[in-house]
Amino acid sequence: MFLSNGAIVPTQVDTIGDRTPMFADASYYGSGSMQLSGLWAAYGALYKSQLWVGTVVRKLAMATARMPFDIKRSGAGNEQSPEDGPLTALMRRPNPRMSGFMLWQWTSSTRDVYGEAFWLKLRDNKGVVRELHPMHPTNVVVRRTADGSLEYIYSAGVRDVSMLPPIPEQDVVAFIGYNPDTLNRGLSNLESLRMTLLNEDASRRATASFWDKGARPSVMLGTDGNLSQGAIDRLKKQFAASHGGADNMGGTVVFEEGIKPTIVQLNMEEMQYIESRKLNREEVCAAYDVPPPVVHILDHATFSNITEQLRSQYRDTMAPRFVDFESVIDHQLVTDFYAPGEVFTRFNMDEVLRGDFEVRAESANKLVQVGVLKPAEARPMFGLAPAGPEADQLYGNAALVPLGSNGTPAQVATDGTLIPAPLAAPASVPTAVPSKTLTVRQLMGRISRVKASKQATRDKLAAEHSRELKVFFAAQRKAVKSAVGQKDSGIFDPSEWDGDLADILHTLSTATAKAIGTKVATDLGGQYNAEDIADWLKTDSVDSAKNINKATADQIAAALSAQLDDEDPEDAVDGVFDGEIAARADQISLSRVAMVAGLASQVAARQNDAATKTWVVTAANPRPAHSVMDGETVALNEVFSNGMNGPGDFSGGADEVAGCTCDLQFSKEG
Repeated sequence: MFLSNGAIVPTQVDTIGDRTPMFADASYYGSGSMQLSGLWAAYGALYKSQLWVGTVVRKLAMATARMPFDIKRSGAGNEQSPEDGPLTALMRRPNPRMSGFMLWQWTSSTRDVYGEAFWLKLRDNKGVVRELHPMHPTNVVVRRTADGSLEYIYSAGVRDVSMLPPIPEQDVVAFIGYNPDTLNRGLSNLESLRMTLLNEDASRRATASFWDKGARPSVMLGTDGNLSQGAIDRLKKQFAASHGGADNMGGTVVFEEGIKPTIVQLNMEEMQYIESRKLNREEVCAAYDVPPPVVHILDHATFSNITEQLRSQYRDTMAPRFVDFESVIDHQLVTDFYAPGEVFTRFNMDEVLRGDFEVRAESANKLVQVGVLKPAEARPMFGLAPAGPEADQLYGNAALVPLGSNGTPAQVATDGTLIPAPLAAPASVPTAVPSKTLTVRQLMGRISRVKASKQATRDKLAAEHSRELKVFFAAQRKAVKSAVGQKDSGIFDPSEWDGDLADILHTLSTATAKAIGTKVATDLGGQYNAEDIADWLKTDSVDSAKNINKATADQIAAALSAQLDDEDPEDAVDGVFDGEIAARADQISLSRVAMVAGLASQVAARQNDAATKTWVVTAANPRPAHSVMDGETVALNEVFSNGMNGPGDFSGGADEVAGCTCDLQFSKEG
């Protein structure tokens, strides 16, 4: 009951969610059929006879049933361990004749076909739920009692005549889809496909008739003379017997008495038969929110988007369905076993949302190295048992030493316990000092002379990078050749050059971010704040300088070790700097401009309320993987179909960034 102006109304408030509220002693019936072309078809018959309805419903049902359904205790840290209790056992074996997989398969399919599905709770003499049984919605009548509560009648085909005693609502788990008319019965998705299914049924029946009556099922036989009705009937019967049906196609026909055939049938092109059926299947996918490639409709699939579309099956289609199922069970079943809020249910999608083996291996390696994931937690991701106690802790840095230690690995005592390494003082992060020969102000002065497009500015920035790097590499060449000539055993120590190169890269990166970020912000009618990525640019410059100098040292060492005894080592050094290192200068320039410009662009776009970003290919001969991305538009905070945030994003791998000149365009429109 509820109050209205102080007066008690003897009903429940949820009745006002119905289009036509029925407050007491009223029954709700679900729909079970629809009108097609010249016939009525039950929803179940449509599932059995309509190919794409059955395909999509089965795909969703199998995707639901295969997911592990976990019951977990609430509270931080409990997400990793499912609750092993009576509800878990019930969901694994709902009743003696049905497995958990079968129950979810039935529930998902029935709800998709009829818009609703019901479970009956069977209790023991102590009131504990021991079994769950599916109840077919076409036989279920939902009735509101005089006190406003609901009860369920499992009908034998006669109104209010139940095969079971009236079932109170606390003994039913009701999975109800949205129905604009009532809160108590669901609405089948098939209703929104009424015309689609009518057209599909008519097309298929027309095809069957086509083969049943021959290649030309609509033929008029004409004559200039007058025929009696008997002659007309006899001629029609003879023609149909001799030339109707698929087995008589292509036969010879002979007409007497001046009879002339006239073909009146529309051909297949005029009927647009194939295109019509393609549209029908795509509309079925749309009604059930299933990406067409999931059911092997590959008309619009490409090499770059197919993986993302298949992954979206669980991320975009299944996730809301699972939340719906979980909320119903939390509300209507969990409370029979646990106190409110004590546990929650969850479809475990970890397995299906993981990347392929190579991607998972790389991700796990990174997470272990930065101290987010323990090795013992990463190994089960690949079906491996946890290792010893040394794997059950967090590590950091590439050397994989325990976090907070001085670099000495932890030791395992004879009794198997872990002896932690001694703690060390926090390491200081190298700070890049501004270059004495190059400043951001100098670079911005040169770049400001470029008044053309953002691409022209990027080209100028790449040229500035290349010029400074070549000067730097020339100094390295001179030093290495001097060391080789003096037979210096050290020859080339990359750490001695890290600080100078970090200064150069930091100056170049800061100017790049400022120039590109300002252009993007100006195009969007706003301003750019460089402070958002200033710390990242400094750290990245230090890391990149170390990697570049390490690669140079490796190339020099490889060249000297490969030279013959009678060769001049200075020639080997010249060969390295004129060949591999010179090529790297241009490659590094393009890659760093792409990376920093891409990051600054997106930061500027976010600062100025851009809504979308579009991948733009600027090269005349782009790599195939980027060519297919040209023109793809996503929301600002989403990734593109190749998994990257944009050009220059190293999450796509070094091969996707090296030499890339692609760009981003932003829009404030949705």
